Amino acid sequence: MRGRTAKTATIWRVATWMREHLDEPLGTPALAARAGMSERHFHRLFFKTLGETPMAHVQRLRLERAASWLVYTDFPVIDAALGGGYESREGFTRIFHARFGCTPREFRKRVREKARKAPLRCPPELGSPYEMTLPPMRLAAWPHFGSALGAATSWLKLGAWGRKTGLLTPHTLAVSVLFDDEGVTPTPFSRTDAALVMEPGWSLPAGLAMPFDYDLPGGRHLVVPYEGVFDRLVGAWNYLAFRWFPRSGLALRNTRMLMLHDPHDVPVHPKDLCQILCARILRCRLCIPVDSVPGRGLPPIH
Repeated sequence: MRGRTAKTATIWRVATWMREHLDEPLGTPALAARAGMSERHFHRLFFKTLGETPMAHVQRLRLERAASWLVYTDFPVIDAALGGGYESREGFTRIFHARFGCTPREFRKRVREKARKAPLRCPPELGSPYEMTLPPMRLAAWPHFGSALGAATSWLKLGAWGRKTGLLTPHTLAVSVLFDDEGVTPTPFSRTDAALVMEPGWSLPAGLAMPFDYDLPGGRHLVVPYEGVFDRLVGAWNYLAFRWFPRSGLALRNTRMLMLHDPHDVPVHPKDLCQILCARILRCRLCIPVDSVPGRGLPPIH
């Protein structure tokens, strides 16, 4: 994590809140007030923590959300533009081309051609899908910027902290919060949070610092069990996203994906991490936020 001061934690908390409110006006004065800082101090600390200004952050997230709609839905380009906060297709196309080097329509075609490399057959590691409504969760999180593989080091830090503070127990729910799509977001800005759910009644022992905490909204999710080795996870996600989901009849509600982990798979020592990365069997649930389940029911995964 890039710093663990109270002010840095506040920046992370505000940045996370911004992601859940991209449809609202997000000006620097209001964001600074939410952080309890002056505009100048907020702007400087935000840039130091996340590597971009608050407004550049908002604009990038809105554009990438629109790009994700293009990839994972059949929405017309104008709907993706409006969903990204752009008032016209022309203005959206101009900004989109400046960022991705092609038109929205060409981007959709290019990414879907790459998606053909996704497994044709369901990986045996995936179980039967089901739908459930997840409750809101209060998380203690250790964020990571970069490839999802690199988030393993954040899990190690969080696991050691969770063991020390008593938050990590055999009954704790561990969560990977996958905010960004690595096919859309530049790797240096791709964010994954390693997180532990804070149950009511738990309190941080005196003298110890919290990485940072926030409330994760709940809602309806498609849930698919996974049981297999770490390096097969990407293939399982690709099959689910590019092969199964398009024919499921489901509507994507959000681009923030989750993985719910067995607490025994949270590394506490470096040797735990080595075992996980090398070949140990992991058990987790892959969760995709959806709006509705088709009346005919979910199609089989295999």
